[in-house]
Amino acid sequence: MLKHPFAIYRLPFANECTIIEQYSDSVETYDKISNLEGRSGFVMIPFSTESEKRIVLIRPDKIRRVNVEDLASEEVILCDEIGCLADYNKGIYEKSFRKFHDALNSRQYEKLVLSRYSAKEYDGNIMETFQRSCEAYPRMMVYLCSAPHCGTWIGCTPEILLSGSKTHYRTVALAGTVPLSAMESGQDWSDKNKQEQSIVAEYVRTTLRPFASVIEEEGPYSSRAGQLLHLKTHFHFSPIQETNLTDIISAMHPTPAVCGIPKQESLHFIGKNEGYDRGFYSGVVGMLNPDGKTDLYVNLRCANITGHKIVLYAGGGILASSDMESEWQETEEKMKTIGNVIT
Repeated sequence: MLKHPFAIYRLPFANECTIIEQYSDSVETYDKISNLEGRSGFVMIPFSTESEKRIVLIRPDKIRRVNVEDLASEEVILCDEIGCLADYNKGIYEKSFRKFHDALNSRQYEKLVLSRYSAKEYDGNIMETFQRSCEAYPRMMVYLCSAPHCGTWIGCTPEILLSGSKTHYRTVALAGTVPLSAMESGQDWSDKNKQEQSIVAEYVRTTLRPFASVIEEEGPYSSRAGQLLHLKTHFHFSPIQETNLTDIISAMHPTPAVCGIPKQESLHFIGKNEGYDRGFYSGVVGMLNPDGKTDLYVNLRCANITGHKIVLYAGGGILASSDMESEWQETEEKMKTIGNVIT
């Protein structure tokens, strides 16, 4: 039985999932990414260090690998941290959109990311939900995490923040979103989507240069994530000797795919004007192992289970050319990733 802090994750195209178990209930928490240097375990990093949430590390006291279909026999006791999010409707989103759009029109920012959430009733079996997620989204990293100080989260994320070991790592620039059906009907990528992807790709290039001896790029190309398509560029790089892994993570997170440009000013603007604390949504989730394989992902297409409710999150990049109705609809489509497997 999984009754202490635990995490389960399935990497893209894998048949097995990895279970991380901690034997005690007291998880390690930190206020800075740099505090994770030299540490190993499953991490939940919030979107912003100004969040009320702290970084959570689940120690890998026991690691085991099982086939996804065998998870049905696993019994779990979930950590239940009840949230206090108020209702979020389209009218609230529209007011926030106007603030973001006005800031972009004044040329204070090149890009901003506006997110929202939606709460639904949930009395499902969490292991069955995880299994359905793995079956529905073979191209994504699927995870389930339950621990004090973060509660219970489940997600199906397509975006790598950092994956690899010691001499070779990879990351991606992922931005631009259209429904799969739109491309199948012959629609091309809009200038807005291409511009979004270009902004994120340039950020990744610039951020990696101080840390990498070699950087190679592949893309951009269309990449499927469930019933959505994104523009993606892959980056492969070799870290300069003596580079701290946490320095790379701190520099990369949050990327313009979830925040904006310029980075620090966008973080402050989002915190002041988005209307709620994102917590772990659009943060970083995954396995940190400086001596072995690290697999960290941006916490997208995710949800937080609180009591008998599940809170779904989604966001989208806003440019001066953005249209409110289109952006709202994009968040609706993104929420279907989790929404389609909880019913």
